[in-house]
Amino acid sequence: MEKKQNHRILFSVITILITAIVGISIYIAYLFLSTPQTVYAPEYLLDDDGITEIEPPLEMPDFTLTDQYNESINLSDLDGSLSLITFGFTHCPDVCPITLGEMRNIREDLGNLADELDYVFVSVDGERDTPDVLSTYFTTLRVDGFITGMTGSESQLRTISESYGVEFIYNEPDQLGNYTVDHTAGMFLLDENHNWIRRYRYGIQSNLIADDIRQILEN
Repeated sequence: MEKKQNHRILFSVITILITAIVGISIYIAYLFLSTPQTVYAPEYLLDDDGITEIEPPLEMPDFTLTDQYNESINLSDLDGSLSLITFGFTHCPDVCPITLGEMRNIREDLGNLADELDYVFVSVDGERDTPDVLSTYFTTLRVDGFITGMTGSESQLRTISESYGVEFIYNEPDQLGNYTVDHTAGMFLLDENHNWIRRYRYGIQSNLIADDIRQILEN
């Protein structure tokens, strides 16, 4: 009798463990399939340390978009010594909020040199990322005090992004109309003449980027 009871307990424990393992596996599979892929820059653009010096610097074309205050803004309107630009969208589940958090860390690490740098977020999802949406997003992520947001039509955004080798792909919407956007991650640094001088790979530690920018500003 006692032996049968022990067998029943053991069977129950094994059943619970198997159920838990299956449940966890299904959840991991769901996360993997539902999280949008990110298109990274081609390997030939990246150095092993994640910092690529663009040599010679590339002159980037000026462009006009709409900022988070619903005002027309040009790249040439930025008045910092350097401009740090990233591309993304506000519905991004991971890469974009992480990148904006890195920009906040970079600004803090630069200390008294922080205002020598313009921090720019270009949305590749102009249909949803209206100026109001951008403004709310920046406030939520605590970057509203220094980030310049830019948004526009798909045709405008594709013309601009091509200059930086940035790709973005709109995925099929679900039944509720929600969709994700695969996009190139990372940051781009322009000098005071808006020449492209650095490419920072997504995932590199923010303090390394800050150290590199500090050397450029001090030299």
